[in-house]
Amino acid sequence: MPSLRYPLFVQNERLLADTYAGPLFIWDIDKTYLATAFSSLSGLLRIPLEFAVDKRAIPGMSIVLRACRHGPTDSYACVPLYFLSASPRQLRHVIAHKMLLDGVEYDGFIFKDWLRAWLSGGLSRLTEQLGFKLCGLLSARVQHLNAIEYLVGDDTEQDALVFSLYAQLLLPAALPHALEPALKRAGMAARERTLVLDLAERLPVPHGCVGRAYIHLERQTPPEAFAELGELVVPVHGAFELALALYHDGLIRAQAVRDVAQAVCAPRGPASWQTGLATACARQFLTPAHAATLRPLLEGPDVPETPPRI
Repeated sequence: MPSLRYPLFVQNERLLADTYAGPLFIWDIDKTYLATAFSSLSGLLRIPLEFAVDKRAIPGMSIVLRACRHGPTDSYACVPLYFLSASPRQLRHVIAHKMLLDGVEYDGFIFKDWLRAWLSGGLSRLTEQLGFKLCGLLSARVQHLNAIEYLVGDDTEQDALVFSLYAQLLLPAALPHALEPALKRAGMAARERTLVLDLAERLPVPHGCVGRAYIHLERQTPPEAFAELGELVVPVHGAFELALALYHDGLIRAQAVRDVAQAVCAPRGPASWQTGLATACARQFLTPAHAATLRPLLEGPDVPETPPRI
């Protein structure tokens, strides 16, 4: 595949049937699952030196990840779950160990190969994210061609734009090169544009699609800033709003939403989850009917007998 010219490290530990057309999750890691501190130079330099026990998950996100893996029914579905990160591939074992501590199962990773990125493009390729994530998503797509992907990222980079462009490239009648002006406007270099469009044109037809993209508002970006991307992108504040959106889309159980509320909202009192429900309904990523179903569960005891891991 031409993607091999892009410095990727792709690890797939699960072989799905070619006919698999169910849900599949691809999560970003930093600022989406882990509360990674790269906003300062000292935080950035500390990342490669951290052990698994040093890393901290965003409150409630481990519960959401386990719920995604479980699926929307009482029967364990073992929904495919992959992770996409621009972190160096050398952190794979540390991140995998952290997931083991959190009880998060995974099926594979897509990392940026920092050494090859530096050798093939210097600092510009080491720091660019748009081309990396599009090449990573398109390269992984051939291993689960017919799946319906649900993508989870954050607002610290260009994840919403990446997911929107990726969804457009997967449309049945898409002409990849027609999107080249959009890629150029986004600031993608000609070299990366060529790789992305070549990968998209090589995908067999027909193939699956993107079901939804969820953006964790780490920087507190106003949700209306994503309005132009349409219903595909759902911006959320924290794990509880993400759980509400996933429940609305039929991807996790109501019990999982309760578990997240007990871990994240209970310490702040009932007003926290009540505000979350009202916000989700006002922004229309949860219907009043779904909210009415959840309310009796959320009005139960604030502290579970066995506190869920967060």
